[in-house]
This record gives sequence, structure tokens and C-alpha cells, in this order.
Amino acid sequence: MDKLNSTFKIGNLTEVNRMGFGTMRATTGNGIWGYPTDKASAIKVIRTAIENGVNFIDTADSYGPYTSELVVAEAIEPYKNEVVVATKGGAVKYKPGAIMANGHPYYLRTAIEGSLKRLDREKIEVYFLHRVDPNIPIEESVGALAKFQQEGKIKHIGISNVTIEQFEKAQKVAKIDVVQNAFSFQDRRHEELVKKLSEQNIAFMAHTPIAVNNWDDEILEQARKQNISVNQLSLSWLLNFSNNVIPIAGTSSEKHLLENLESININL
Repeated sequence: MDKLNSTFKIGNLTEVNRMGFGTMRATTGNGIWGYPTDKASAIKVIRTAIENGVNFIDTADSYGPYTSELVVAEAIEPYKNEVVVATKGGAVKYKPGAIMANGHPYYLRTAIEGSLKRLDREKIEVYFLHRVDPNIPIEESVGALAKFQQEGKIKHIGISNVTIEQFEKAQKVAKIDVVQNAFSFQDRRHEELVKKLSEQNIAFMAHTPIAVNNWDDEILEQARKQNISVNQLSLSWLLNFSNNVIPIAGTSSEKHLLENLESININL
């Protein structure tokens, strides 16, 4: 297939191809806990993504916990200077299938230092506040990230799983270059936020980007006529929705990965 050719500049500085790769399920076991069943295969899928044009890899310290960052670091070693890595802090994985927010600045300090070490990087290109802690004002959590940025540990600040109101509060204390929320043809809860970010030329990373049901007959017929899969139609819909949208579909299958990457060449 052709290399990905549609790009977006995060913070008007860091250019990434608009099909990222999410590693939550590809690099962890059941319940997003521990290592994947086949670590070698997980590494191969990530490297195949990079070899086919993906230069944005998304992970988090809570995936595993920690195992995803370690697998990603091993996978990207041969391409270390070619890949933009995003990770997240502020969510604690305390048992399989269970996670809780912790946005205290002291905890975030521990989180960023741990991620830097596991990813073997001096600076993390994109660092997200993973979840808003209901017990800590988002301004305090994002203020901590701004301090890490001043120290040279973060290039771009991101926030994840937020409302428009939370985004606006975060903007008051730091320059937010990326927002990551769930978004798909099926799940449009954050459509207004996506549009707002587009107006400000801020990147929107769409996690859980593939609609799995509730497709109407017209859409299914469109997929049939174009001879593409529902997954490809889901991702193409996002790519065509707005130029600031970057889907981060993840998979443990090379076949599905390559199928997903073809979406960049589909115009709806």
C-alpha cells in the first residue's frame, strides 16, 4: 500500500500521519492487565504499523499497568527517532478491568518520571492527563504538566476524556495541543468539542474509533458499493470529518492493521 500521506501538525510543530496506532489491547492481557499473550507478535504488529507509514504511537502507564510502555519501547527501538510517542498519566490500574483517577501533582510527578524511564526517552512528545480526578481541580493537574513541560520532560500537553468545560479550564493554565476522547460515527458525544478544537487548529485523537453496530442500511450499502469493510468506513468517516481528527485504532492482528491503514486512501 502507499505510505500515509495525510498529516497534521500537533501544536503547529510536530507533524504526524493521521492514522495513529493505539496500543491498549495490543500490548496487554485480558482486563488490560499484564503482558500480552504473544509479546513477539505485539512487537511485530507495532513495527509493521511503522513500516507502513504510522509515526504516532499512543500508550499509557495504566495499560498493564506499565507493560504497554515497556512493549512499545522495545518495539520502536529500531525507529526511535522516527516515531512520535504519546503516553498518559493520572489513572491508576489497580486490578484487571479496574482503573481510578489520580490527578494529584505529586502523583503525576511519579508518573512522568516512570514513563520517561520505561519508554527510554529524555522527552515525551505528547503527554496526556489520562482522566480528570474528581477530587483535584483540573487546573492543578494540568499545572503540574505545564511545569514538566518547562523542565523539558514534555513537548506537547494533552488532556483525555474531557468535556468542553474541562478543556476550557485547562487552557487557562497551559497550552493544550491535543485532546483525546472517544469518537466515532456511532459515538458522537464529543462532536461539538471536535469542532471547537478544529476552529483552534488543535489535534483531536479519537480513541475507540471503530463503530461496532447501529449502522443504518444506507451506510452499509455504501461500504458494499465501495467494496470496503465497516472498519474502513468507520475510520474513513473520522478522517473525512475534520482535518484535525487523528484516529488511533489498535489491533493485535497484522491483517486488520493493514486493512485499517487503507482507510487513509478512501474518500467518502
